[in-house]
Amino acid sequence: MNLRQLEVFQAVMQTGNMSAAARLICITPSAVSKTISHTELQLGYKLFTRGKGALAPTPEARVLFEESTLIHRKLDELKRIAVNLRQADGGQVRLAAIPSISHEFLPLVLEKHLARHPRVSVEVRTLHQDQMVQALLTRSVDFALGFYEHPHPLLTSTMQVSGPLYLCVTRDIWQRAVRARRQNPMTFLSSMPLVRLVGEDPMCQSIDELARNLGLTAPANLQVHTSRLALELVKRGMGWTVVDFLTASNLDTSMLTAVPLHDFAPIALYLYFASSTPPGQDALRMLDMLPGLLHQVMGAGLKAD
Repeated sequence: MNLRQLEVFQAVMQTGNMSAAARLICITPSAVSKTISHTELQLGYKLFTRGKGALAPTPEARVLFEESTLIHRKLDELKRIAVNLRQADGGQVRLAAIPSISHEFLPLVLEKHLARHPRVSVEVRTLHQDQMVQALLTRSVDFALGFYEHPHPLLTSTMQVSGPLYLCVTRDIWQRAVRARRQNPMTFLSSMPLVRLVGEDPMCQSIDELARNLGLTAPANLQVHTSRLALELVKRGMGWTVVDFLTASNLDTSMLTAVPLHDFAPIALYLYFASSTPPGQDALRMLDMLPGLLHQVMGAGLKAD
């Protein structure tokens, strides 16, 4: 089967009839019919049984569909890469970041970048770590930012800066903890629920380790995908959580207290890009700003009351 036959076959399998397949791939129904007939003739067996305007795939067609779907996806990916490479020219930066970086740090980056390069358009995607591989390898984005080194072999990870993790709890609860257990106020939280990050987030390891160290007795009944949602729950007195240094730098300190976890390894912020296609000049100009802005945010510092 050549690529054209594959495209027509996939369209018919997806839509279930010739007319819908023709509309999907922008050709005439007769062209679809001729292509399917020619393919069946070449293969030496039927792909569809026809009756009362409906097409039913044969067992052979179902096997071919399962195998050819992978090829079809790669072709779609190739098309996206071709388009994205064209869009990469002409003063544009496309980047992705995990939610905590996107919400807590990128507004500052975008503000400074727009002031310096007002004619360069910027497109930002907020993605989780496991979604970045496809975005980078298909050139949908020029680079991405996240915590921890990315394990994918086709991506390059470059550390930008590292900073401490913070325990976060309401200001009122922390003040009560200090009064009750001045020597080690964190132990006051052992009977409080933990708001945990869900899934494979590497920060979960630190959160779980702290919970074990505190001898946590309350179960982690609340598990969420983002630090921002975790903080909203903490604000409501529903427990405590652990956040990165960027999230901690933007807390509402009238309601929340962040306590640095000096006994835990610092968390590192990394730049990711596809090893085969490093960022272009427009993206590099934005990246040149990052170290200074990151240290500016970290320089503000946080202190627990």
